Amino acid sequence: MKKQLILIASLIFVINVAFSQKKLCSEYEANKKAEIENSEALPAKAALNSFTKEYIRNGNKTEEVYIIPVVFHVLHNYGSENISDAQILDAIRILNEDFRKLNPDTVDIIPEFTSIAADSRIEFRLATIDPNGDCTNGIVRVATSYTYNADDDSKLQSPSWDRSKYFNVWTCNSIGSGAAGYSYYPSSVSGSWGASRDGVIILSTYTGSIGTGTVFTSRALTHEIGHYLNLAHTWGSTNEPGLASNCDVDDDVADTPNTIGHTSCDLDANTCGFLDNVQNYMEYAYCDRMFTAGQKDRMRAALNSSISGRNNLWIQSNLIATGTNDGAVAQICAPQADFSYSKQYACNTMQLQYTNLTSNTDTLSNIAWSFPGGTPAISSDVNPIITYNNPGSYSATLTVTNPAGTDQITKTNIIQIQNSLLGESLPWIESFENSSFPSNPLDSNKNWMITGNGNTTWQSVSGIAYDGQFSVVVVNENNNIGQTSEMYSPNILFAGNDPNNYFTFRVAYAQKQTDNTDKLQVFVSFNCGQTWYPRFAKSGLALSTNGGAFVSSFVPDTSKWLKQIISLGIFMSRPNIRVKFIVTSGGGNEIYIDDINLEKITNVGELPLSISNNLSLFPNPLNEESVLNFDINVKSKVKLELSNVLGQNIVNFEQSYLPGPYSFPLGDLLKQNLHAGIYFMNVSINGKSETLKVIKN
Repeated sequence: MKKQLILIASLIFVINVAFSQKKLCSEYEANKKAEIENSEALPAKAALNSFTKEYIRNGNKTEEVYIIPVVFHVLHNYGSENISDAQILDAIRILNEDFRKLNPDTVDIIPEFTSIAADSRIEFRLATIDPNGDCTNGIVRVATSYTYNADDDSKLQSPSWDRSKYFNVWTCNSIGSGAAGYSYYPSSVSGSWGASRDGVIILSTYTGSIGTGTVFTSRALTHEIGHYLNLAHTWGSTNEPGLASNCDVDDDVADTPNTIGHTSCDLDANTCGFLDNVQNYMEYAYCDRMFTAGQKDRMRAALNSSISGRNNLWIQSNLIATGTNDGAVAQICAPQADFSYSKQYACNTMQLQYTNLTSNTDTLSNIAWSFPGGTPAISSDVNPIITYNNPGSYSATLTVTNPAGTDQITKTNIIQIQNSLLGESLPWIESFENSSFPSNPLDSNKNWMITGNGNTTWQSVSGIAYDGQFSVVVVNENNNIGQTSEMYSPNILFAGNDPNNYFTFRVAYAQKQTDNTDKLQVFVSFNCGQTWYPRFAKSGLALSTNGGAFVSSFVPDTSKWLKQIISLGIFMSRPNIRVKFIVTSGGGNEIYIDDINLEKITNVGELPLSISNNLSLFPNPLNEESVLNFDINVKSKVKLELSNVLGQNIVNFEQSYLPGPYSFPLGDLLKQNLHAGIYFMNVSINGKSETLKVIKN
C-alpha cells in the first residue's frame, strides 16, 4: 500500500490550506470575441443600453417575480464531472436564494450596504417539458471529450434549447481559458451568431455546494448569470481587477461605487474615494452576499428587452410550455439508460464495478443487466459487481423501465480481460516491430491496451525509430491541452526476485515553444492494474531530448532518443507487473517511445537515488499536485533537508522507514509557506544522497 508521509507534513509545517482560486470568469474575452465576430453585437449593445436607461428612468417598473426556465447540459466523460441531479438541484436552490435575497449570509452584509441589498425578484426552475413537448427533468447528459478545455464548440455537443424559451447552462470538467466559467451579455449574442452560444458554461466543481461543488465556489453561477442579465464586473467589463485605472471605469450601475476590483475580502477597502462593495456578486473577492437595487433594475431591464429573447422567458405562455408555471405538476419521465464501469482492462478473477447512470428520471420500476461471459451473467442490482474468469472481450447491456417507458443500451467489447498468469516473459524487449500493434495476432495475452480522452492516442509509426523501423507516438498537437493518451503493457512475468533489474526505454521529444507543457508519466502495477505506482514523470523542457531547441515539427534521428532508467526494486518480488505510459498534451510536439527493456544492472551502488530509489519530485515548479516519490528497498533511514539559495536551512527531518513505495504530497504545503524562488531539497537514504532543485513561482 502506498504510504502517505503525513507525519512529515505535521512536523515540517503547521498550515491552513486555502482554496485554490481560479480566475472566476472569462466574460471579457468572450464578449470582445463576440463584438468582433458578430456583426449584430455592437448595434444590439447600443440598443440595449438605450432601452436599459429608459427602463430605469421609468417609475412604473413592475415587481412581478420573473420565473426563468432552466436546462442543464452536463458534458462529461464518465468522470466526476458527471455531477448528480442532487448537485444541480442544490445549484438551483443557491440561485434562488441569491437572486431573491433569501441567502442566510445576508446577515454578514456590512451596514453601509444593507439598505441597497436587493431582492431581484428573479427565480429559476428546471424545465419539465423539453422543446419537443416531451417530459424532461431539465437535465441533459452527454458523454463527450469536449468536457475538457471546453469552449463554445463544446456547447454544440449538447445543442442549446431555444434560448428565448430556456436559459441554457453547460457544465464541464475544464475550460480552455482557465476560467471557472463564462457567459455573454445579451447584446453580444444577438442574432443567429449567438443562438447556439447563449447561456453559461461553468465548471462542474463550481456548480452547487455538494458533490464536487463547495460552498466556497458555489456563487460562481450567480456571478455568470449576472453577466447573462447584462451586469458587468463592479470595476467594469474587464477581467483585470486591482488596476488603479479601473477607478475611471463605470459598470453602468448608479449605486455600485467605482472600485479597482478585488480578489480578496477586504471589507474596509476604499480604492476610488468610496467604500467598496466588496461583497457584491459581481466581484472576485469570494465573499459575495448581494446584488444592489441598481443591479436589480439593470437585470430586469434585460428581461424586458427583446434582445436575444430574454423578454419571452418569463411570460406565462412560455412557463406553461416549459412546465415551469406555478401549479405545474412534474410527470414521471421515461428513463434514458446509460452506465459506466470501473475498468476497461483487467485480469481474470478481478472484480469490476458497473454503475447505473440512468438519467431523466428518479423513478425506476425494473433494472435488468446482462453480462455475457460474466459472473453473474444477469443482475437486477443497481450497481452490480461482475467477475470474468476467462480472457477475452466482453459486452454489457442495461435495460431500465418505469411507468413512462423502457430504454436499453448495449456497449460492445468494452472490457478486455487477460490471464494474470500469462504474458511476456524475461528477458523482455519491446521495440514495437509488430505491424499489428497494439494487438498480438498470435497471443491476445500479449496485447497492449490503448485508451485516452483526446482526439488521438498512441499509435505505431513507421520510419521513425531508435531501433528497427517502428516506434509508437502520441501526436499532441491533435489533442486539446490537458487531454491524455494512455498505453498499457501486457503482464510481464518474473521468474524470481532480483532487485537489480531495471526497466529502461527510449523517449524522443522537443518543444515547439517555451510554454509547451507536454507531459510523460510512467506507472507500474503489480496487481494487474488495480493500483498504479508512479515511476517517472517529466514535462516541457525537462522532457526535451534535443538539447532544448524549439522545433515546429519534430522527427528525431538516432541521437535525439534519450534512454530513461527506472528501478523496479521491490516490485521484482511480485509474480508479474504491468507498465502504463500516460502522455498529457501541453500543446506541443509528438512524444515517441521505443526500445523498452528489462535490464540487469550490477553497479547499483553507483546509481543516483533518482534511479536506484526512483526519487522524483513532480510537477516542478510546484503546484497543488506536486509529489515527492521514492522507494525504500530495505529498512532505511531517510533524511530530508530543504534550503534556500543562501544555504539557509528551512526544513530538517529524519526518520526510519520499512520497505515500500512512499509518496509525499508537498505542492500545497510548500506553496503556502515559501516565497517565490529556487530551493534545494537534499534527500538522503541510508547515507546516500541526491539534491533536487525546487522551483516556487
